[in-house]
Amino acid sequence: MWFRIADRDRVPSPRHCQQPRRFEIRKNIPSLGNCDTLIFYLSPIHCVSVEKQLQELVQRLNHLPDSDEPPPTTLQILGRHQQEQDWQRLLFHFLSSEERHGLNYALLEHLLSSLSDRDDLDYTFSRLDLQDVQVETEVVTSNDSRPDAVLWLPGEWYICWELKLWASETHKQTKAYIDASSFPAIDLSKDEVPVDNRHYIYLAPENASPPEATEFVQVSWEWIASELQAFLAKSQGGYPARTTAQLDDFISTIQQELTMTEYQENQQEKAQLYFDYYDEIEDVQSAFENQWDAFADNWGLRLARELDGVEIVEIPDLPDNHIAIELDPDSDDRTRWIFRQGSSWAGIAKEQWRRRTDEGSVIYTKRDDDNYAHITLYHRLEKNRQKAIKDGVLELTLWHGTSSDTEFHKMVKERVRNKIAERDYELPPAVSLAGGSGSVFSATYNIPITEHDDFFDAYTAALGDAFVDLSVENPEIITIIDESFDESMTAYY
Repeated sequence: MWFRIADRDRVPSPRHCQQPRRFEIRKNIPSLGNCDTLIFYLSPIHCVSVEKQLQELVQRLNHLPDSDEPPPTTLQILGRHQQEQDWQRLLFHFLSSEERHGLNYALLEHLLSSLSDRDDLDYTFSRLDLQDVQVETEVVTSNDSRPDAVLWLPGEWYICWELKLWASETHKQTKAYIDASSFPAIDLSKDEVPVDNRHYIYLAPENASPPEATEFVQVSWEWIASELQAFLAKSQGGYPARTTAQLDDFISTIQQELTMTEYQENQQEKAQLYFDYYDEIEDVQSAFENQWDAFADNWGLRLARELDGVEIVEIPDLPDNHIAIELDPDSDDRTRWIFRQGSSWAGIAKEQWRRRTDEGSVIYTKRDDDNYAHITLYHRLEKNRQKAIKDGVLELTLWHGTSSDTEFHKMVKERVRNKIAERDYELPPAVSLAGGSGSVFSATYNIPITEHDDFFDAYTAALGDAFVDLSVENPEIITIIDESFDESMTAYY
């Protein structure tokens, strides 16, 4: 994935800025709704200064690595990824040899060995004693405090654990654990253990505040994750697949919650870039929105001027925001088409596709009642905006609109399909019969964005390709629509 400015890399001269300039940035920017493509058009007065800023933005974006958001872990799916108790259960589940995970004492041995190698923890253990090491969670002490876990070898040593994620220590918990004389819940008296073999671990994120009791050694979750990962790396498939998958999933939860992934760093950088270049982005975005609104009101006129072999005609009753053309005006087979401009129901229709149902006359103005039927090729500017900008695709749908009687529309649709089948007519490559209740067929065309300096010129070109494809190069499909519409009008009304 890469970024580019879809124009010259150099700052333009005033001559190059006579027309609005087109800029394209490809890649996700979270602050702009994770869109893949932004296309901006700059007015001449701002062209030089804004282009320079956008070039800097593109250069900085190009230095960011590509990265995808990692799949969620099981705890994240369940919404329990920030629950301290769930982390506690998982960690000591894998450390306890009594649990049915298939690890036996292997992970316990690995972690105890790694703890003994730490400079800040004066702890040693013998592998010969592994089978006698016991693990218990939520252990009640003699002073009614409750550390998260205790690992111990009766009469030899113990490790008292306090776990933290987001919360800080409350009520001097760690000091209470130090002051307790025993762990009655597991029948362990501190007097039975040499003072030097009484160990305390405060397991928390790297940036967490230190524990109240200085006897506690602060160990990070990040360190635990690295040790679990090292254990898996050397296991070489020697343990049950489900267990190793669960352990790997737990590691991912720790890493994704406590350390910024490459994807998160990437997103943070992009968000900062959005802030750094907010004025420039806002400027060009506003310019594009203005041009989009203008295009919605004049796309029909632009299309009419681009088409060969057509003539713009005036129809007295036609609203000012619509355009009428005559195709092949010098021919006996000339036909009239109406381009109904606007952003919502932007459509192309033959003159006869909008008629009164009581007398059959053509309607040009807004309807006064429900006695009319119509079909139109809609390209729905606003609805299909993302598809056009992001994917470079123009979609036209032959639809009956919201006013035509449903049964009448079904009749038109059925007749179109039957005539296509009866004549063994092969649809143009761009056309496919629609399955939705409101449409007869749809047609898709590429918007040749790279062939034009102006997105709206490219969109107009795509409209031109569609119009020529359907009305000139494949007139049979229009004939089928005409016949189906006329026959349905006669039969239904």
